[in-house]
Amino acid sequence: MSWTGDPVWLADVLRAEGLRVVEFSGWRERGHGDFGEIWGIIAHHTGGSNTPASEIAYGFPHLAGPLSQIHLAKDGTVTVVAVGVAWHAGQGRWPGLPEDNANFHTIGIEAANNGTEGWSREQYDAYVGCCAAILRQLGHGADRVIGHKEWAGPKQGKWDPGAMDMDGFRADVAERLKGDVLMALSDLEQRELLDKLRRVHHELTYGFQSRVADSAYRDTLAGYVLNSDASDYRTEQRLKALELKLDRLLSAREGTQ
Repeated sequence: MSWTGDPVWLADVLRAEGLRVVEFSGWRERGHGDFGEIWGIIAHHTGGSNTPASEIAYGFPHLAGPLSQIHLAKDGTVTVVAVGVAWHAGQGRWPGLPEDNANFHTIGIEAANNGTEGWSREQYDAYVGCCAAILRQLGHGADRVIGHKEWAGPKQGKWDPGAMDMDGFRADVAERLKGDVLMALSDLEQRELLDKLRRVHHELTYGFQSRVADSAYRDTLAGYVLNSDASDYRTEQRLKALELKLDRLLSAREGTQ
């Protein structure tokens, strides 16, 4: 599954995840155009400990908002500020994303943090929950959330989200997704599992040609197993009938002697 178009479901899926959600005024109409296919998430910190959601929604004189779709406060409150494309990624490169064009394919989360102060349990848990909820809706695993520093570090020198090990963060997102077996797997693991399931499905539903000479009969493996059982039953009934006939013949012969 892949989602194409604006993530109009953001507030609903975040709330369903058990997060405290605020819908910023006008969020459903805010954005720099419409999304294409949404690849995943880019995680950020705002650079300030108390950056308000309004700053992410409206931006600055030199850079119009929205600057991401989601603002994450230090107490774990999640504010959805936009549904359309946001200017959050800038220039960068990552496998699976078009170079320098992640804005039209990723949802941005801006966490109010200066990047060196660390992460409160409330904010970190909400960050993990945000990513899990969104990825579950998109039908992707935890490998589809990356840090801004991973995308834009080489090209822009970005280092957000600071004080966060992205591999460890992805592991925590994957743990949260564990109830959804497919979602907890990487894209490659999902494809491999689905390929195996398709092969099993083929083996169970394909009509195999009978190996009996001159027979045109075809059936599934289950059909052959059931027919084998039926054949054994019919053979058993024939043997019982023959035994009964033999008993009658023997009885008749003894009666004439």
